[in-house]
Amino acid sequence: MIAGHRARFAIALAVPCALFLAVTLAMSLRTPALSNNDEGDHIQYALYIRSHHSLPLISVQNGDESHQPPLYYISLAVWMKVLGMQPFTPSLPPAPTSAANLDGFDHTYTTTAERQMAVDVHLLRLPSIGYGLIVVMASFGSGWVLTRRLSISSAVASAVGLWPKFDVVSAAVSNESLNFALCALALLALLLWLRGGGRHRLWAATVGVFLGLAAITELTSVPVAGLLLLLLAAVSVRRGRTGDLLAAAVAFAALSGWWFARNVALYGDPLASGATRTYLTKLVAGLVRPVPSLDPSVLNFSFHQLLNSVWFDGGANQLTLPWSLDIGVSLLALVCLAGGAWVVWRHWGGRGLSPLGVSALGLAAAGSIVSWVLIIRETTQAEGRYLLVAITAWSLLLVAGTDSVRGLPAAARHALPWLWPAIFAGLDAYVFAQYLIPHGGF
Repeated sequence: MIAGHRARFAIALAVPCALFLAVTLAMSLRTPALSNNDEGDHIQYALYIRSHHSLPLISVQNGDESHQPPLYYISLAVWMKVLGMQPFTPSLPPAPTSAANLDGFDHTYTTTAERQMAVDVHLLRLPSIGYGLIVVMASFGSGWVLTRRLSISSAVASAVGLWPKFDVVSAAVSNESLNFALCALALLALLLWLRGGGRHRLWAATVGVFLGLAAITELTSVPVAGLLLLLLAAVSVRRGRTGDLLAAAVAFAALSGWWFARNVALYGDPLASGATRTYLTKLVAGLVRPVPSLDPSVLNFSFHQLLNSVWFDGGANQLTLPWSLDIGVSLLALVCLAGGAWVVWRHWGGRGLSPLGVSALGLAAAGSIVSWVLIIRETTQAEGRYLLVAITAWSLLLVAGTDSVRGLPAAARHALPWLWPAIFAGLDAYVFAQYLIPHGGF
């Protein structure tokens, strides 16, 4: 790159990174400690690893995250060690709230121990913010590989960085933050591999590495990993590069195989699904469906909860946007997704990558939907955050949909890809004005 182009590239990447950090750091500071979804249980898992130097068994006494794969919690335990953080009990006494949907947001830290705990929780959120930043940068990279257009790449990364629900997850102690980062990196590596050229075997192995690490971070990544590896396998066979498929498969198995083997040894199946179902049934009444089902009543409830949470929800899943706003944004998203698939197929990626690019994005998005469907079949949790395991793919398709509009003046055409970052910035402003400024606090 010549100097001028390098400067433009750096600015195009810096803008979404700065937007993400500004919103997410502020959101973290304004969201009281332990008021995020299951934040105390995520911390309990990491504290167990730090204290016992081993992984907890799936059991009620080990908290409602003990069925999760361990990679995020190992990284959090290491972060605790780096900070020299002393063990603490991640809990707050019950306190009255001003409204049912502000659970935890009106808590006042009255003792020295509570204030120290709040500081520790905010420090433990920093790795999630770092993982979120990786997602933003990987999304920029994917946009660049597909389009070689800085404006599109920056708009895609900004859409990711300003997506309110993504910011909630990135501002919390949650294993989903690392899962999102690893899946975003895997998609970027796959797009680089699909483009072809030199180092193709290295990129294939890198896909396997990131997907293998994602599989031992959160199981919602497994359907995404399966579909992306299936695409890699099909293209490898077509291109006569079976060595690439072998490299990806070996890397995936080497990094995640031990976890599945451990589950077979301890619980009798690689996903420990039976043990997980048994303990979750005892842990939270009404969480697990007595009989797994996708009947109309389940789907109706689940779609309602999905629309109420995919753009934003926070505060232990209590704070939401107005229903009319969720519906309006969702309808616009459906239009953009349909147009976006056509644009990626026909125009993005150049020779040889356009059809494969949309296939990669579509399969990543489909994998996230499969994860969501498997979860609603077994439990009453229909959270939209499960779809964000493919947030790079969703954001690329949303922005591509705005790039499909023709017949506009040049200025409007260049501005239109920033529609979704602008929408998300408006939703962020609503969240801060409605919840975080009047009710939140360190």
